[in-house]
Amino acid sequence: MSFTLSKLLWILCSPDNLLIVFLGIGLSLGVSTRESLRRKGRTLCLSVVVFMAALAILPIGSWALTPLENKYIFNPPQKVDGVILLGGDEQPETSEIRGQPTAYESMSRYVRFADMAQRYPQARLIFSGGSGLLHPRGHMKDDEVAADSLNSIGMPADKVYFENTSKNTYENAIYTASLIQPKPEQNWLLVTSAWHMPRAISCFRKAGWNVYASPAGYQTTGFYQSHPNFEFTRQLRLLSVAVHEYVGLISYYLMERIDAPWPE
Repeated sequence: MSFTLSKLLWILCSPDNLLIVFLGIGLSLGVSTRESLRRKGRTLCLSVVVFMAALAILPIGSWALTPLENKYIFNPPQKVDGVILLGGDEQPETSEIRGQPTAYESMSRYVRFADMAQRYPQARLIFSGGSGLLHPRGHMKDDEVAADSLNSIGMPADKVYFENTSKNTYENAIYTASLIQPKPEQNWLLVTSAWHMPRAISCFRKAGWNVYASPAGYQTTGFYQSHPNFEFTRQLRLLSVAVHEYVGLISYYLMERIDAPWPE
């Protein structure tokens, strides 16, 4: 139930959808027969336009995402017992139709995972991720896309243990823990996108894993640059990713899935 609710709420609350909603409300008020409502409608429309202009000129999305990506750096322990790769945006339907593994930003995670596997050849290798869609389509599964993706970059997928039922980060942590039974003295590397690492690390530690970050897929330089960029589409996308993670951190904390809304 919480999975479905979270998906529906995000559709309503994502920044790109909110811009459309506020603009629609403003236009509706703008044609009202009451002058006070028309004035509020014009003000709302103007506010949306000003925000969109600011987003097109300033790197607001990058500013929002930078704290998430800067939270953890790669600082591995001397002994690594295993490496965990979190699934991301695998595209089973497209992969099945096109006849080749398709994932968008998650491909950087696979490259990072393969690098960690090469650095630590004795480490146990795990992929965790089922479908994050409300209504998955096609016959292919996310873990099959993951296996094909790993094989395509030269890493034999038969060396990897696949957990394929989890639908979100919380389930990644607890489902994989129930299967692997990690021990307190074991050290695990967690591979996921840098902006997703704070929530992922918090979930896995709450579930009993002794995990260290191995971030992948950086979207920002890590510096708060202020020069104009005129990249509205990119900045809106980065802002949506950042807001999604901040909302995720807060909601996970309220549901007691993590110990703090911002990890120590």
